[in-house]
Amino acid sequence: MNFYWNAFGLVNLGLDLGITGTFFAGIFINSRIQPGKPVLTIVRQAALGTVLLWILNGLFVGGIIGFSLVARTFWTLFTASIPLLLAYYAVRNKKRLLFIPALLLIAFKYYGEVIEPNRLEVEHAVITIKGLKKPVKIAHISDLQTDGLRAMHSEVLAAVNGYRADFIFFTGDVLNHASLKEEIKSYLKSFKSLHGGFFVSGNVDGLLDLREFFKDTSFQYLDGDSAKVQLEAGTVGIAGLGLEDYSDKILLGKILAKLGKTDTTLLLCHVPDALTTAEGLPANVLFSGHTHGGQVCLPWFGPIVTLSHVARNIAAGGIRKVGGLYVVVSRGLGLEGHIAPRVRTFCRPQVLLLELTPG
Repeated sequence: MNFYWNAFGLVNLGLDLGITGTFFAGIFINSRIQPGKPVLTIVRQAALGTVLLWILNGLFVGGIIGFSLVARTFWTLFTASIPLLLAYYAVRNKKRLLFIPALLLIAFKYYGEVIEPNRLEVEHAVITIKGLKKPVKIAHISDLQTDGLRAMHSEVLAAVNGYRADFIFFTGDVLNHASLKEEIKSYLKSFKSLHGGFFVSGNVDGLLDLREFFKDTSFQYLDGDSAKVQLEAGTVGIAGLGLEDYSDKILLGKILAKLGKTDTTLLLCHVPDALTTAEGLPANVLFSGHTHGGQVCLPWFGPIVTLSHVARNIAAGGIRKVGGLYVVVSRGLGLEGHIAPRVRTFCRPQVLLLELTPG
């Protein structure tokens, strides 16, 4: 019932059939118990019952898998189950106009699953940093989190390599399924920068032995570590906080102390929540991902859920200044994995090409 197939496809199809089956069973049972009720009432009760049942399942499972199950319930119900019901009534009652809302919902499903996840946005931005003598160019990618390489990933590679960045920062979440390891590793070898690529871990990276995985790629694994690079622009310090250490202010203090004096210090951490950890410490810019910009957003409202404790306008992606710290949050390139619906709405995948200029 999706416009994609991946390593989780069979499980996801089974869930979609279960959700849709629950919905239609609710309609059948309610229509027998309450034969005099209007059709819309019967359908509304069946939809509510389906949502409640699968939310309870999600709460029982818990964690990101439970959350993904709840998200899948809503997406399947409104973009697959209800269109099927409308098509059924259109044929049974000979009301062809019912095909219109059914097709609109299916078109929205196609847009969210096929079009928007592949509409890459390459965003250029400038940040002013006091102490630099010349500009420093940075390409920032995050949440590759893929089920397989597509044409969009070639666009990403072309944009990043064409920028001829001094540094490439990759702030976590590599892939959704371990079977893709060699394919993605080969892809990451193709990225080129003048002075190095750096990676910090994300939520789904427990699938990999990260030190071994990144050994032969264009990226240095930087969890709990730092690098100091001398450029014509000045001395650039790059610090990395692993996912599990994002709130460890003592550790971050030690990492920054190890760097010593720099002209600018850049912090990499998968979650933007690290901005509170960096408060009062000598870091100029925080690079993060994790939120996918919300992944599913509404016009004029923004992200429905961000899975982050930072302000929604920060989690939605982009560049904000919090106190003396610039916070750069990427909307990422990929989609939540496992049993979550692979969908983006009003939240295009993103590559950030930044220039740090002298202040």
